Amino acid sequence: MGIDLFVNPNSSIEAFIETTLRLEARPRFALLDRKELFTNRGKALTDLESKLSKLHSLAKRLTDPITDHFSAKSAAASDADKFTATADSGALVGNHDVEIVRLATSDTRVSQQYTSTSTDLRSFFDTNGSQTFQIDVGHPITGDSSNRVSISVTVNPVGVDNDSIMDAIALAVNDAMSAAVTAGTIKADEKASASVVHETGGTSRMIFKSAKSGFANRLTFTDSANSLLSTTQISTNAATSGTSGGYVTTVGTSASDSQLNSELKVDGLTFYRDGNSINDILDDVTLTLKDVTTTTESLEIKVDTEKVKAELEDIIGAYNDVISFIRSQTGVDADTNTRGALAGDSTYRGLRSTLRNVFTGLISSVASGNPGSVFDIGITSSNDGTLSISDTAEFEAALTDGADRVSDVFNSSNGIATQLKSLLETYVKVGGVIDDSQRSLDDRTRTIDRRVSTFDARLARREVELRDRFARIQGASQAFGAQLSAFNSIFSSFRF
Repeated sequence: MGIDLFVNPNSSIEAFIETTLRLEARPRFALLDRKELFTNRGKALTDLESKLSKLHSLAKRLTDPITDHFSAKSAAASDADKFTATADSGALVGNHDVEIVRLATSDTRVSQQYTSTSTDLRSFFDTNGSQTFQIDVGHPITGDSSNRVSISVTVNPVGVDNDSIMDAIALAVNDAMSAAVTAGTIKADEKASASVVHETGGTSRMIFKSAKSGFANRLTFTDSANSLLSTTQISTNAATSGTSGGYVTTVGTSASDSQLNSELKVDGLTFYRDGNSINDILDDVTLTLKDVTTTTESLEIKVDTEKVKAELEDIIGAYNDVISFIRSQTGVDADTNTRGALAGDSTYRGLRSTLRNVFTGLISSVASGNPGSVFDIGITSSNDGTLSISDTAEFEAALTDGADRVSDVFNSSNGIATQLKSLLETYVKVGGVIDDSQRSLDDRTRTIDRRVSTFDARLARREVELRDRFARIQGASQAFGAQLSAFNSIFSSFRF
């Protein structure tokens, strides 16, 4: 550079300082590259933990001691417009005849028909004053499904005509029921309701209706001192007809003779129930009645092979996701020669081998005569180690022969899901293998950050040192240049 470095210094000096600092910062860049490597490894471990946690959760689900997911059942009705059914895992496989004679209905009571603008009811209250009556509603309790609760209703209307007074009575009933719910006397779905309807222009009726269907949820009354309910005919023990009041559906005296109850036959036996959703005739089967039948319908309970298959496809899919991810993260891409974030880590490369052995090895704890591996129930392995249910017929045959033939492979004492639950717990639990790996990476990253900070401080001092040194050299150079100029001036004054 010679003297030109100081004659026109700015760009040359800056370039020199920048180059010097870049060369001296090479170890810093190496540290940052290493930090990026640790960051990528940490991200890969986070992703792996998520995938392992999913697989662990599915393994725990299949080994649930309460719910046997391999015994899933389905229920099919011959006519879904008449009834439908659902079956839990405890339901017994079989076929049943079903006849629906009657659907359950709510208890509805109506008053006699009044001329809306007349003053019959006003005269009643003017004569008798405030009235208090009781309505009994069903409120089953533990040990007594027929338990009933009496709700007191007090009314003293100020209206003039029949319509407004019936509105006041209906409002008093609804308010009393709501108050009973608030007080915890009855549940919200047990309160009776009251309303006023108009069949024709100029006429009005009251309607009292139970919240639920069935004889156990019927309405019964205790009339007021001056017989308000009898006067309006809403408590009349007879069917309503024409303009008279009474019940809409025969209440009866028991579950068997009450028209409020549903009536059905299952396999020739007659059953009466309060509702149309019935879960106590066939164990672990719920029937939902929709319409009466004119012929005998059928109900089939069978093993739900599709549901069991979906359960296994979930855990197989999670397993495939894990081993594919580990393979990509612990290997080297042959096309790009790029190393995975976990390449060289024997802990996670070994995990892949262990998982494959768990899923594809022989299960020693299966009952005698049951399939001993996934390959005996229609599951096959591809070249990359992933699994699939490829032989559906073999899989369904194994389930049809008995759910335990498939469940043994997964949730027996040495079954696949049992082994997975124990193995993966050591990886995904707090303080487990992955937590330890992450903590080690965090420690090493913090060490790098401290070294980078120290290096940055040293480079900053080095830059100050270089600039100070060049400033002194530049000052000396400028002084030398001034002296040289003076000598040149003196020499030029001599004549030779």
